[in-house]
Amino acid sequence: MMIIVTAALILGGGSFWYYEQPASPKELASQTQVITDSSSNEIASIPVEQPQTIEIPKPAEKTIVQKETPKAVVTQPPIKSVPIPTPPPPTPAPAPTPPACDLTPRPKQFNNTPYYTGQLFDAHLHVPNLSEVSVRNLLCTFDKEKTKGSIVFYWNGQLSFEKRLAEAESIRSASSGKIRLFVAPVQYNLKELGDIEIAHKGLFTGYGEMAFYNRGDPSQSYYPKKPDEQQFLDIYALAEKNDFVVMVHPDRGQEQAVENILQKYPNAKFHFHGDEIESAIIGLMDKYPNVYYSIDAALSRLPYSGDTLHVSGTEEAYTSRVKQNFDAMLNGALNDWKAKIEKHPDRFTWGTDRGGFTWHYGEEVSRLFEELSRSFIARLDPAVQEKFAYKNAEGLLQKR
Repeated sequence: MMIIVTAALILGGGSFWYYEQPASPKELASQTQVITDSSSNEIASIPVEQPQTIEIPKPAEKTIVQKETPKAVVTQPPIKSVPIPTPPPPTPAPAPTPPACDLTPRPKQFNNTPYYTGQLFDAHLHVPNLSEVSVRNLLCTFDKEKTKGSIVFYWNGQLSFEKRLAEAESIRSASSGKIRLFVAPVQYNLKELGDIEIAHKGLFTGYGEMAFYNRGDPSQSYYPKKPDEQQFLDIYALAEKNDFVVMVHPDRGQEQAVENILQKYPNAKFHFHGDEIESAIIGLMDKYPNVYYSIDAALSRLPYSGDTLHVSGTEEAYTSRVKQNFDAMLNGALNDWKAKIEKHPDRFTWGTDRGGFTWHYGEEVSRLFEELSRSFIARLDPAVQEKFAYKNAEGLLQKR
């Protein structure tokens, strides 16, 4: 018993000394639990692993940011960006070049000398069917004939008001000034004619052809009305205001009506045409300085059969008649017109009166009519030749 008590005291003192010592980290990690075994009455020492303590960091204290005095802003020069060159767009393929006009000099078929070789101005031409004879083809014909300009009477009953004007604009633009358009007033009322000149100033240069003879097509003719009826007087007044030329083709027996309009509108230029007024034209020129006359298809006229251009139904018929009757046509034209032209050298103009038939613009028709015309001009007084060939027409179109 004494031995047991002594051992207990020794162990108890050791325990007390242990707890009085500060625990080292290694000791804290493992504690010895004293358990009394009741069955053996011995004290067993069993190490017990303590749960590991996980330290949770304290939330950081909010930093108090002191407001600083704003610093001066130093402007930095902008950084220059180097542009990346954009590749050029692909070059479009060039439009196909239309075939050039063949301007090889036309050989004469008839040995009539002398021969006029200067320029021409076609003062009487009707717009062709442009689906069959393009403006380019027409201009090519002019170049072959050495025709420097033309008066073209524009009429197209198949198109609406707007489309007619658009087509006329395209003709004028494509011709580069070689085509001077006259508008056929039969297609419009007086207000429309006035509005056209306001909205399309410069598109038209005159009114015509104003046909008063019976041509068998009422849509293009004023027949059987007379040139001095009120609806036409209003058109002449508008022409005088706009400085337009008026091309009139009177019917037979209308000489007095023609005089009436010449007296009433002395400042308007009247350009007449047609065999119906032919016998009266010199008397009218003697009295009225505003009278002009176009000699055109009459150059190919045969006695008692009319002009060959309009009595022939085909190009073959026309060329055959001209070739067979060239000298007769030339001598007849000189007999009818030479003295008249030389009496009023500033009032007569040259033209062709090609109409709406496609064959009128054929190469052979053009070539033969040109040769007949140049042979005729060459037999006029030399001082008159260029006036009749082109200068009178240019003067007719000059504005006041």
